[in-house]
Amino acid sequence: MTVEIFDRRVCQLGEGPYYDDQLGRVGWVDILGRAVLWHEVATGRTGALATAGHVGAAVPRAAGGLVLCLPAGPMLLDLDGGRTHVGTFAEADRAAGLTPSDSPALRANDAKADPAGRLWLGTMAYDETPGAGALYRLDPGAEQLVRVLGEVTISNGLGWSPDGSRMYYVDTPTRRVDVFDYDLATGEAVGRRPFVTVPEDAGSPDGLCVDAEGGVWVALWGGGAVRRYTPDGALDRVVEVGTPLTTSCAFVGDGYDQLIITTASVQPGEGAGLTYRYHPGDVTGRPVDRYRG
Repeated sequence: MTVEIFDRRVCQLGEGPYYDDQLGRVGWVDILGRAVLWHEVATGRTGALATAGHVGAAVPRAAGGLVLCLPAGPMLLDLDGGRTHVGTFAEADRAAGLTPSDSPALRANDAKADPAGRLWLGTMAYDETPGAGALYRLDPGAEQLVRVLGEVTISNGLGWSPDGSRMYYVDTPTRRVDVFDYDLATGEAVGRRPFVTVPEDAGSPDGLCVDAEGGVWVALWGGGAVRRYTPDGALDRVVEVGTPLTTSCAFVGDGYDQLIITTASVQPGEGAGLTYRYHPGDVTGRPVDRYRG
């Protein structure tokens, strides 16, 4: 159950890894470093894209390019460098009937596309004010976000079961991975309930991914590990990373047989902020779901 270093660049807050099979690249963000980083699996070539603000996530688009989740809301980045802002969190809140107030400063956090190509993205307060964040959805071609869930503190890991009937979601301070019944045709998520609760001494749930068998891999902030849970919620394995602030994970490579694990260095220590790789051996992942807008 050992891991190896995949990329030695030190991230302040590495997050949101994904595999772009069109380019053969692993991508991830350094939220506080204001950058999207990439690393070609076959050649080892690396690069980075600077962003105008703290970037909570970067999500590949079906047409190429990325969605960058910035503090005010998402921005579409085209292959030719064109940039288009698509609504804001504040506008979505007003559309949901919320009145602007002296709320704390917010930023985007984790985000993913669902198997139908909708974008799901969340927010959190910089000072982690309880209940200040929310979870939003952006449908393909839409010009505005829809606020789906409020009273969120640290909106985090997202993922879907292989058949698209379940959506997994983390609000970190709850110490839970929750699951919703999901309608791929409409994007409706209902019936929220606990999937697993992480023991306090194991760390706090952060980013996650779902493998081809429906297993849920959860990075543990403060726990220095990634845990795999079977579809019925049983703990299947623990992958020790060796640095405590483990943030997220994703399957990469042509066979989706490598698990990339991001970490943070906001608490300094040996190996903090590096990006790691683990070879599960007996399980593989699935291609990334792309935003279709």
